[in-house]
Amino acid sequence: MEEWRSLVTAEQEVARRRAEVNQLPSRVDLLAKALSSGSAWDRSAALDFLRLFPGDVPKLLDLLVDLSLSTGWVLPVREAIRAARKEIDPSQFARVALECLSDGEAEDYLGLAYLLVEVEAWEALSAVIDRAAASSDPEIREVSRSFTESHGGMLP
Repeated sequence: MEEWRSLVTAEQEVARRRAEVNQLPSRVDLLAKALSSGSAWDRSAALDFLRLFPGDVPKLLDLLVDLSLSTGWVLPVREAIRAARKEIDPSQFARVALECLSDGEAEDYLGLAYLLVEVEAWEALSAVIDRAAASSDPEIREVSRSFTESHGGMLP
């Protein structure tokens, strides 16, 4: 029982600290540094924060999409983006997605396409599919074919 009380107390303290951070004028800069950090704890805390307080997700979308291409971060990034999905401008999302693919390999296209499906970013998915279809790499073109086949009805 003592361990449980300690856990509850720690959770209450974390909630208080998150509320304090949410009031900071430098919050976006702090979150950007945390997301760019090599520290898994910093990234994890930033993603948890953004999932609970998603208002800054649109401002950090480029960092989040880029981070989603790193193994191990896809699920928490997806949750943060999903929490703010309605606040993200679809054309901004498409632009950010395409910028992340400037040197993309097939696995990047595939990972990003899955992320966009999960957060229902159809305009961005359409842009990624179009870019993939124009690729000289047959594996990347296969991503386009596959996602057009499976999600074509959702595309604008």
